Formats: sequence, C-alpha cells, structure tokens
Amino acid sequence: MGQQCCQTCNKTTDEEKKEILVPDQIIPQTVSIYNDNSSSEFKQSIIILSKDEQYEEQPENAIPIETIKIPKQIEEYLSTLPEFNYQLNIRGQYLGAFLLKDNCQYDGEWHKSMRQGKGRCVFSNLVYYEGSWKEDKIDGYGRLIHPEHEYYEGYFNNGLKNGKGRITQNNGAYFEGEFVYDKKHGYGLEVWPDGQQYDGQYFNGSKEGRGIFTWANGDIYEGEFKDNKMEGIGIFKWKDKEYEGEWKDSKMNGQGEFRWNDGRKYIGNYKNDKKDGYGEFYWPDGKYYKGQWKDGKQHGIALYKGKDMPNERQCYFEDGKRTKWIE
Repeated sequence: MGQQCCQTCNKTTDEEKKEILVPDQIIPQTVSIYNDNSSSEFKQSIIILSKDEQYEEQPENAIPIETIKIPKQIEEYLSTLPEFNYQLNIRGQYLGAFLLKDNCQYDGEWHKSMRQGKGRCVFSNLVYYEGSWKEDKIDGYGRLIHPEHEYYEGYFNNGLKNGKGRITQNNGAYFEGEFVYDKKHGYGLEVWPDGQQYDGQYFNGSKEGRGIFTWANGDIYEGEFKDNKMEGIGIFKWKDKEYEGEWKDSKMNGQGEFRWNDGRKYIGNYKNDKKDGYGEFYWPDGKYYKGQWKDGKQHGIALYKGKDMPNERQCYFEDGKRTKWIE
C-alpha cells in the first residue's frame, strides 16, 4: 500500500487503450492500460468498444497533475494495512490524476466527466479514500481514512456509509456491523481497548433492541436497550449475584428478581436501583420478609418469619427496623 500510480498519457499507444460502455452487440476484449511504473492495485483489464461510444480524453473542471499527494501520516498508516481489495460492479475509463475545482486530488476512472469505477482521492480536509465511485460520489466498496488514523472500510451508497462495514479508531476500538445512511443500524459488534464490548442491535446510531454488554471486569448484561441505555427486560450478572427483570435508564425499575450466590433472594419492585413498593426477601436459613419497602429498606406493614419462629407474624417496619408486632 502507499504506492502511487503514474499518470497515463492522453495520447494512447498500442498498449494504452480507452474503456467505454459496452453495447450488447460488441464482444469484449481485454487489453493493458498500465505500464511498468503503475502500482499493482491499479493494474486492470478493460473493454474496447466502438469509437462513437468513447469517453472524453479529459474530464471537465479538472487540471491534470502528475500524481496525487497522499499526506505523510496517511501514507505511513497505509503501509501497515493490507493492500486494498477493490470489489467493483461498475467500471469507467482511467484517465490519470487530476486536481478538481474543490481542491480534491483524484486518480482513477471516469465516465462523462464524473468519477466512476475505481479511484483514489485526497480530499481538501486531507481525508483519503480508495474504492468504488458512481456518478461522482463514493458508492460501492471502499476505504475512508482520516489523518488521525481513524478509518472505515465497507460499503457506501451515494457518499454515505451504507451496508456492512467496519470503523477502527486510532486507540484500537472498533465497530463492525451494519450502517444505514452513515449511522449504525441493525446488527453490530463494538469493542473497546479495555475489553468492554457490545454485541447486539442498533437503531439510528444508538444501541437499541436486544444486545449483550460485557464490562472489562466480567460483568454482563443481556437484554433490551433503548437509546444506548439498558431499558426493558434484561438480566445483569455480577460475579456473586444477578438481577433479572425490568430496567429503565440503565437502572433497575419495575418488577424483578435479585439472586445472590449464598442463597438469598428478593422478588418484588424496584425504583431507581432500590427496592421500593411490595417485595419479598428470602434467606437461606428459612427466614423471610413479605411486605413494603421504601428507598431500599423495609418500611410498612409486613409478614415476617424469623429463623426460630414456628409461624409468620404480622409486624410493622420503619426505615429497615421492626418497630412493633401487630396482633
């Protein structure tokens, strides 16, 4: 990667031919359009057609240049990446390198003064693209690289990320999945340098739908998401406990069941991560509490059975403490 192709001459020779659209009645022929100095990724086969169908020799509003100038930081980064694999379903005619009116540098194929087919481009903001073009826009399979070494490789439509692709950040974090109009949408896998990852559904750029989020310390949430937050039904597993139930704004909200590895269990209502409303708490030694909770503590009338009590009794709790028995 990082090699630059040379400019093809406007005057064709026996080994340099032009490519044009293919009428059904013409049998394609393959000929060379590159010389020994061309980079490997730009060597290709083309099709010879009738003179009436040929493209213009130079695109409009473009100035010929010897070659495009790839920014040094991008060229160095390209040398660390595998050679780009062009996946083309549309072709144009290779005319050489040009400086365009918006200060972009383009080296690739054209059709009727529009970038079309295979091409490389350095934009005025120093972003680099190599891949497929259609009607002067990035379209098809390609690779877009920013000077800060963030890059996307995948499918585009009408200049936007669309279809399957992968974004890699300069810190090693990456997202691999589906895009719709430049936003994560559909299934995707997102991984961070510290080991955190999300594997699940996205909607309009946010985690939404079913998914699994794994933290660096091993904690796992599996369930529903909305607007990048745990919301709906899901199960959160810590090393020594787990909660299964309703969530809102990434907090336990609604009905759920909390289970500890030592045998304790709570079944009831939560509000903002705290037991609130009616709930039942069971201990492994047979003790239980069935009643009201407030702000995470027993509060109100309840049925209580102690470890050594033969039967449950009605009582009243306040701020987590039993204050009286109710006869």
